[in-house]
Amino acid sequence: MFAIVKCSLKNILGRPPEAPPTVSWLLEHRTACAEQGALTKGRTPTASLYRMYEYLVVGFTIGLRTEIEFFFNQPTWAVSAIPDPQDADPQRYAILSILPYYLCKAFNRLIERGLPRGSPAIIAGDEAERELRARPIVLEEEPEWASKVPSLPEKLTIPRRQGEEPEEEYISERFMSKNIIVEEPHVLFV
Repeated sequence: MFAIVKCSLKNILGRPPEAPPTVSWLLEHRTACAEQGALTKGRTPTASLYRMYEYLVVGFTIGLRTEIEFFFNQPTWAVSAIPDPQDADPQRYAILSILPYYLCKAFNRLIERGLPRGSPAIIAGDEAERELRARPIVLEEEPEWASKVPSLPEKLTIPRRQGEEPEEEYISERFMSKNIIVEEPHVLFV
């Protein structure tokens, strides 16, 4: 049974798409994609951003938060320096343009509390704690390109994990600014 489940995505897809998957494709293969993890590979800020996009669309919150934490632990990857992906797919590009806001939200919360990026996983002793507190507070900022990505001409709705419409009180205002209806993502960790 395990082998069947593990191979299900390959059987459905034949092979992973060469370009990043579209929103409609991800929604169509939502269950299989959530079980298999992101199709985008690579260890770059852009690849990480695309994995976050995939996890957001399929509703895999644990994957999204894990990827955000992975990005946080790459201190040389400033959010403001994420290259403009110049994605040809308007829906994907609009989603990608909002994700840096959520990276800043998650990261700056920790930085303001005295946990800068590049901190050790275990902070042992008063001296290590003093060293962290002595570091300058450098908050993350969104990349310039993100604010220049246009809103979608038609509303895009990303349903909740079980396929139901997002509840109005939980809809993300940031995504709504790009004409995308999706629940506020859970991005905070630690």
